[in-house]
Amino acid sequence: MLDTTALIIDEIKQQLTREFAFLSQWTVSFDNAKRRAGICRLSSKEICISRSHALNNSEEVVRDTILHEFAHAIAYELFNEAGHGKRWKEIAIKIGATPKASGKFNLPNAPWLLVHRCGKSNQLHPIGERYRRNKKIKNYFLTGRPETKGELFFVAQSEFEQFRQGVLEQSSLVLVQ
Repeated sequence: MLDTTALIIDEIKQQLTREFAFLSQWTVSFDNAKRRAGICRLSSKEICISRSHALNNSEEVVRDTILHEFAHAIAYELFNEAGHGKRWKEIAIKIGATPKASGKFNLPNAPWLLVHRCGKSNQLHPIGERYRRNKKIKNYFLTGRPETKGELFFVAQSEFEQFRQGVLEQSSLVLVQ
């Protein structure tokens, strides 16, 4: 799918460059983002599309993302507009992108779950899904609760789900700090 996406990117860029010659100065690449589909970096004139997004979504959704990011580049070059303002929306419609700030797309499952293990009860409380483990987690605490310093851990999502279902005991979970 990445090869197909690269071809779509080239096709769109060539087509848009005919009307907006300044796009020839822009580069388009893939990045490793997990929670966003794409980004337009105005200062470096770079558009990045998430590999994960390209692999987990339909060609139609990925095409719309690419057009969305090119609309940002065009709005910036023509009107010095950043964000999802009126001119960006007009351009998005003109080039065939959905004129919305965010879209619906599939995200990969996060491999980690951040949990709080209560120092008093030893119970685990899920905080949120994470794609990466922070190596300094033992120094962090829950907002407004400094007493939770040292009580935050990462656990594999799959293990925690088995724990929730009663398949694994809490003592069998591998808590990583």
